[in-house]
Amino acid sequence: MPSTSSLVITIDGPAGVGKSTAAKLLAKRLGLLYLDTGATYRALAYAAVQAQINPIEDVKHLASLAKKLPLTLRSTADGALKVLLNGVDVTTKIRTEEVTEAAAQVSQHPEVRDAMVVLQRRLANHAGVVVEGRDTGSVVFPRAAYKFFLDAHPATRARRRQGELFRLYGTRSPIVQIQEQLHFRDSLDRSRRVGPLVTPRGATVIDTSRLSASQVVSAMLRVVGKRRSRAAR
Repeated sequence: MPSTSSLVITIDGPAGVGKSTAAKLLAKRLGLLYLDTGATYRALAYAAVQAQINPIEDVKHLASLAKKLPLTLRSTADGALKVLLNGVDVTTKIRTEEVTEAAAQVSQHPEVRDAMVVLQRRLANHAGVVVEGRDTGSVVFPRAAYKFFLDAHPATRARRRQGELFRLYGTRSPIVQIQEQLHFRDSLDRSRRVGPLVTPRGATVIDTSRLSASQVVSAMLRVVGKRRSRAAR
């Protein structure tokens, strides 16, 4: 099997399609680094909220903050991602609804996205990586060897997001409210000027509505295996 030291696999798609779970499992199976670009924007949004920087209007300070963001990502023993700012664990704090909304807002600014792409590439650090987000195959790593785009039915996505929030905070938000939030986030992601949510050129599209995380990973591994076999001939 070829070395995975420089292998880059991107997984894009909207919220609630199972990107994070699939990316973690795939990275663990292949022995690669797991990189969640969404967590980097959440970390920036959290830092901006703490510094009382307006996520919509104060673009200059947001971009400056992004360029010097003291962010560290670490993989845990079970393959999860730990997010640290200035050495402080903010993994749970960046998952609140307030930060989620702020992250959607800060990600609209081209100057901020340019700075974050530099940060994301640096975090990958030339190691083999499974990276997930909304523009990883189209902008962050456009030359990635393997690209995937996950999608799912809106109702399925809302149920998954509801379950995630319950696991994190022990509260069960109304499903209708979650669907509205997802629809709003999708609109922002697909319409932004830089790095919009699209299906990257050459990506394999997988509908995860009726698939478990392990089934999604198996499907991705089959694609990787087939392409590697053809390349080795």
